[in-house]
Amino acid sequence: MSNPSSASHTSPFTGTSLPRGTPFWIVDGVAYDFSAWMKRHPGGAIWFRYSQGRDISAIFHVYHRDPERLRKILVKYRIDGFGEKDVLPKMGIPPFLLAPDFDASKDIPKLELDGEGTLLNALRGNVASKLSEKVLCRYDLAFDMAMLLIALAHATTLLAIATGWLAAWACVFVFLITRTALAGAGHYYVHRKKRDGGGNTVPQLGQALFDINYVGTCLTAMDGHVLLHHGHMGTGADVKRTFFDGMLRLHPLLRIPGYTLHKLGMSIIGVVIRGFEITFFERDQGIFRLDFWFIRIWLLVELAVCVASGHLLAWLAQFCLCLWFNTFLVLSSHGFEDQDDAARIAKLPARLRNDWAARHICLSYDLCIVGNRWVDVLLTAGLSPHRVHHVLPAQRSGFANIASESAVRESCIEAGIDWERPRNVLTERIPAVIKHYLLAPPKRRQSPASPSASPSWLARELGEFTRYCFDGWRGLGI
Repeated sequence: MSNPSSASHTSPFTGTSLPRGTPFWIVDGVAYDFSAWMKRHPGGAIWFRYSQGRDISAIFHVYHRDPERLRKILVKYRIDGFGEKDVLPKMGIPPFLLAPDFDASKDIPKLELDGEGTLLNALRGNVASKLSEKVLCRYDLAFDMAMLLIALAHATTLLAIATGWLAAWACVFVFLITRTALAGAGHYYVHRKKRDGGGNTVPQLGQALFDINYVGTCLTAMDGHVLLHHGHMGTGADVKRTFFDGMLRLHPLLRIPGYTLHKLGMSIIGVVIRGFEITFFERDQGIFRLDFWFIRIWLLVELAVCVASGHLLAWLAQFCLCLWFNTFLVLSSHGFEDQDDAARIAKLPARLRNDWAARHICLSYDLCIVGNRWVDVLLTAGLSPHRVHHVLPAQRSGFANIASESAVRESCIEAGIDWERPRNVLTERIPAVIKHYLLAPPKRRQSPASPSASPSWLARELGEFTRYCFDGWRGLGI
């Protein structure tokens, strides 16, 4: 059978190589066709649409509590003619998110996942022994209720700024808190089970909150964040590492205005354009994503209300403040400015350096601001129990992760892994992020032009700045 990479078609908008031909998914080196199963999948069919033509071994093991119990389902869908060498080299995502020479068939390391002797198996057992599913559900419900109250506070603040009940400057800071907290809720809801076209109302609409801080987009978060980042963190397939690298091509003096204008364009029209492309030409062909269109309309309504009430400057102020603070939070959660992941992994016990869960503990940071975990989970967009979230991404809320932390920490210490203290966002992480992302020398594109034909310094810098900003307005780049 021919290599499926040759049986793909390319998106005319992003250059994304999309799968075509016999559908297949690889789990532990074996190929399966889940076309018939995906519509019955309890977690929703959407995960399969995004992962067609990939090795989904990590996702299979990490997002199911008892993967071995599911083997009897897998065997029904096994097919021949495909193997690990046949996966889509660029995984069906925009190529600018990956290194130019990245090839998924050989550049994603084989890590030890669920099974006897793995950290994931140990900490799962420890959490289950101390917290029942019923208890965790109570924490999830409390989290949902807290987010509902914050959502009401956010909507009330919009009404207050429109009617003059509250000073505009005060609304700016309230928006910072509510947007950050609600984006953290969206961060968790995007991981939850969902059905196409409706059902599961909380995660279906709740995942749209991922967009409310102007940084992410729920339209692509299920793939880029849930499947790729959580499945392959620290590898070439981890698109979150390169998510903000576009600004690094700019001169340091142009990065703040460039990134701000880029994201302003994305928020107003760019993501909407990208939404049409994905819905009608790429992954979600013909599927109406209520969550995505609801949040895009809501964000535009917020802008319209502020303009109509004469508070455009207040809207711009809260936009910039929320955008940059939440960008710093995302960048603070992993230490992407430190390129030497190998040195961090080398601190693990030798037997765990190829262990999936151990590497995620090692390469993730818990964040804090005021020092209270239950408050910090709101102030850090859900990232205060970040390590637990990474090794147990199927857990449904930040409160459940906080409750599970002692059991996860205990398993890590028993395995010989140092459990480092949370990093303070304001005093430790933001200064390091600023040094790398705002002050480091620019990364230059490789240009085939001869030195004699090279543009002047000023023309080159302004060209990069204009291209980067324009990409945001037309829904390209990140």
